[in-house]
Amino acid sequence: MESSEIVRTLQGLAPHDHAVLFYSDIHAKRQLIFPFLHGALQNQGVTAYVTAHEPLDEVRDAMKRWEIDVDRHESDGNLLIADYQAVTTREGRLDDFKISEWLGILAKHGGPVRIAADPTLLVKRGMVDEILRRERILQRRLELPITMVCQYEDTVAGIREGEFLVEMLHTHSHAIFPGIALILT
Repeated sequence: MESSEIVRTLQGLAPHDHAVLFYSDIHAKRQLIFPFLHGALQNQGVTAYVTAHEPLDEVRDAMKRWEIDVDRHESDGNLLIADYQAVTTREGRLDDFKISEWLGILAKHGGPVRIAADPTLLVKRGMVDEILRRERILQRRLELPITMVCQYEDTVAGIREGEFLVEMLHTHSHAIFPGIALILT
């Protein structure tokens, strides 16, 4: 499947959809995720890009190269670019209260709400159980009327002899791998 078909699949995700994207490199991820986010912004929606391992200024610059008006959308409050410190405790653990509060605030904005979150670095730091627990809380169908794409480097799929990948397939309604997109029922 060509990347343009995967972009169309991502654009077709609806509120309450919870997708997982395994990517081979940052450029490939951005090629798929930025159009997903840009589509919501063009429809007066709200977007968030959360990452654990990309410098935020680099993300902003890359979005600008994709013709996303980062300055305007951030100042309007329609685009949030954040690292995982926004949803973690001082000790660096995921904070369920902060995450729920943050998601609730985004869901209240009206228009499409699209979130792209990349906890790859947290997985690599050994927070697998915490990430799996959070993905289970979110479930295959999100409770809130938001659309979320969880992004992971494809190198983490085999963690724990493939258990991580199996859990991702159980906790997401859609799975996207380099070259293919699956709708999971």
